[in-house]
Amino acid sequence: MPIVSEPRQLLTTTPFMTSLDTQRTLGDGDFIQWYRVQRVLGRGGFGVTYLATDTNLDHSVAIKEYQPGTTVERAADNSLRPSDPKTEHDYQQGLQRFLREARTLVKFRHPNIVRVMAVFEANNTAYLVMEYEEGEQFKQFVKRDGGITEAELTTLILKVVAGLDQVHQHGYIHRDIKPVNLIIRHDGSPVLLDFGSARPAGVAVAGNHTSFVSVGYTPLEQYQEGAGLAVGPWTDIYALGATLYYAISGQTPMSPISRLAALVKKSPDPLVSASEVGAGHYSKRFLAAIDWALGFRIEDRPQNLSEWRAALVDEPVGGAFADYAAEGQLAAWGQGEQRPSNLLVSRAGRRKPLARRQTEPRKRSAVGLLSLLLVGAGIAVAGIRAYTWYHEKQEIQQLLLRADEASKSTVFFETAVPLYQQVLKIQPANTVALEGLAELSDRVRSNVEGSLQAMRLPEAEWGLRQLQSLDAEGAASIQSRLLLIKQKNADDLVVKSVERLVNQNRVAEARSELDRQASQLHDKSHIAVLEQSIQDTIAEIDKREAENAEKEQQRQLNQRLIEAASERQRLRRTQYNEYLRKAEQGLQDGDLATARSWLNNAASLQISDEVLADIEARLAGAETFQSTPLSTYEISYASGRFDSLKRAVETKNLRAIRELTEGSPSRLEFFRLLFARYTRLKVVVMDVAPMLDPKRVQAKLRIEELDLPNGDIVYPSPSYRDTALSLQRTQQGWSKIEW
Repeated sequence: MPIVSEPRQLLTTTPFMTSLDTQRTLGDGDFIQWYRVQRVLGRGGFGVTYLATDTNLDHSVAIKEYQPGTTVERAADNSLRPSDPKTEHDYQQGLQRFLREARTLVKFRHPNIVRVMAVFEANNTAYLVMEYEEGEQFKQFVKRDGGITEAELTTLILKVVAGLDQVHQHGYIHRDIKPVNLIIRHDGSPVLLDFGSARPAGVAVAGNHTSFVSVGYTPLEQYQEGAGLAVGPWTDIYALGATLYYAISGQTPMSPISRLAALVKKSPDPLVSASEVGAGHYSKRFLAAIDWALGFRIEDRPQNLSEWRAALVDEPVGGAFADYAAEGQLAAWGQGEQRPSNLLVSRAGRRKPLARRQTEPRKRSAVGLLSLLLVGAGIAVAGIRAYTWYHEKQEIQQLLLRADEASKSTVFFETAVPLYQQVLKIQPANTVALEGLAELSDRVRSNVEGSLQAMRLPEAEWGLRQLQSLDAEGAASIQSRLLLIKQKNADDLVVKSVERLVNQNRVAEARSELDRQASQLHDKSHIAVLEQSIQDTIAEIDKREAENAEKEQQRQLNQRLIEAASERQRLRRTQYNEYLRKAEQGLQDGDLATARSWLNNAASLQISDEVLADIEARLAGAETFQSTPLSTYEISYASGRFDSLKRAVETKNLRAIRELTEGSPSRLEFFRLLFARYTRLKVVVMDVAPMLDPKRVQAKLRIEELDLPNGDIVYPSPSYRDTALSLQRTQQGWSKIEW
């Protein structure tokens, strides 16, 4: 898309900005070249990131402004400058480094790192334009649905590693990896943001880099940049490990400064290892890879992403990670705990080899043959019996194993009991089955007792039916208790039904209910108690009705008095509100004397509320503001605004003129005609001075020369060369220039 032809301002200012404004960020609607700022996305040690609109291509971008820490100030035209002139050299060095390194980042292309689209200078600083990635912050993403699995975490982090590896191969490191700089797009893919802090890897020279850290995610060497410590891929790997640590624990890792303090005191490392935090939820190897990345010393960490990636995906890893394992830091990588099986399998006896049959022929007699046949028949019968016994034994063993497993479930009666009973059909005296049924009987009895204590009678009746099939005698004693409880509950229902009607003063219905249910009560003593309760309630109702009649008379008298007082109060409140309305109107119209008069009238009614207090505060502020003359500083600011209009006229920037002025449209049309006819206008601002009105500054805009396209110079006549200008200072700020 072609760039728009209208002249661009590097930055437009808001009407109420002072010469050195205290706000450190650009405001909504400010322009940086053709990018319109919408809001702040984030702040860091090296700068501020904004959401902006590319007005040429009509799409959203993220722009990082170089703003190193708190060492800079923002001027009225939104330009940045060092707050201390002594730091000007360091500021300019950092600015050039920001530009140089940003131009390198533009070359990177990977789906899982944010794309850097452009870099440029403006406002005495630099801006890095990046794609605006929409999605969910990793910090919130890992908390959804109760946490994130190892498989999901590994998939996400390996994609980030692949993109970051491309940056490392070009000799740069990110230096600010943390959960808030990692976005999960709507399609589930991750993207690493904010390369505004990226720097070349290597040993930092003193004074060459400014150190900014994210507590918990920044390793020790980054705290001490400029002290000769090396930063490199291991620096980003530490931050990636810390990010994974947050994902599995929900906690930011311990600061390396705290770890250093413990080291100096020869105390244990205060960082609880990932292997402890994630035990039982993630594999030992995965947790060990996180701990490896969080090594305190540089040499204790992976030296490049390839080494760490291999540790994450369970590939063969040598070098430092192998040493890490050999030192006992990683036990049984990738192996779960081995539990012995509960299946007892008997070993089959080994058969001895058969003796080689003799080949010599022997004579067999008929008697010998018959003997052999009888012996063979006996062996066959014994074999059949042995075979049957073996299979019965195998069947019993399998049934017992299944019953043992089923007895551990919540539906053991429906599953384990039939299996034990089936064993007893095969082998009535089987002690394992008998003991198993006895144990299940005790469990059923315990469940029934628990249900009775909790008054869960349907559950108790169901359990009692189960117990009757296992222990009829034990079930009989519980059956009698259950019957007594049911009778008591039935009586309680009748008593509660009658008492509910009595408590509602429905005594006639209560008596009828008692007469109907009396024959069903097992404990007849309830009848007399309920009869007395009904009589007491009738007496209470009669007494209460007499009292209520007296109270009603008094209530009616009080009501008439209250209504009369309320009417007087209503009229007073109406008058009060009218006074406040007129005071508010006077304040809005700028007639402070009238506003004060009406406000005093409202105060005299002695109805003080927040509305009166608010108007009083605003009126007092307006009176103070109106009585204070314009300061030299404010007059200087107004002069600067007039100069901005002068530059807009000289550059023939109608858009800027429209934004700076208000008033006669004919004057704007006049300048539009001049811009169309003349190639250049030479104008001056003169006679800047405060007017009699203490809050207004006036000036004169004079056109001194007009250049025709042929090069001739025209001098305007007095009738149109001067334009009167004025600026009004209000409590809300400065008005636009009036002409």
